[in-house]
Amino acid sequence: MNDDLKKDLLHALFYFKKAVGAISRFLANAGGGGLSIAELSALKHIGNCDKNDCGTAGDSHPANQTTHHAMHETLAVSKAAISQMLGSLEKRAYIRRGIDRENRRKIIVTVTKKGKTAVNRGEKDMDALTSRIIDRFGEDDTRNFVRLLIRFAEIADQETARPD
Repeated sequence: MNDDLKKDLLHALFYFKKAVGAISRFLANAGGGGLSIAELSALKHIGNCDKNDCGTAGDSHPANQTTHHAMHETLAVSKAAISQMLGSLEKRAYIRRGIDRENRRKIIVTVTKKGKTAVNRGEKDMDALTSRIIDRFGEDDTRNFVRLLIRFAEIADQETARPD
C-alpha cells in the first residue's frame, strides 16, 4: 500500500477535524447561545421528544432514557459523554432535570425557555451555514461526501472494534 496515501488520509482526517471545530466555533459564536453542534442536536432531541413517544406530550417536552439512547446513536458519543453534556446544559440553564413522580428511578429532562430560544437561533445559524457550504461544494459532491464519510466511519468502527 502506498505510504503517501496513508499520510494523505491522516492529513485529510486532521483537516476534517479542523472543519468540524470551525463549524462548532461558528455555531457557538453566531448567536446560538454558545452551543456546540452536539449540544444543539441533544437539545433538539429532547425538545422533539414528545413526537418520538419518549415521554409525556405537552409544552415541557420531557425526555427519558429512550431519548438518551437516541442521542447516543445520533451523536456517536458515549453515554458518559451525553451525561456530561446534559450536566453542562443544566448548569447553563438550557435544560432542567427532575425525577418522574410516577417512577422515581426515571429522570425527566426538559428544555427550558432559554434552551428553546438557543435551539431556534442555532438551527437558523446551522441551516444558513450548511446551505452556503452545499452551494459552494455542490449537491452531488455533498451527497458523495456524506455517503463516503458514513462508509469510512463504519469501516473505521469495525476495524477498531476487532480484538487482535
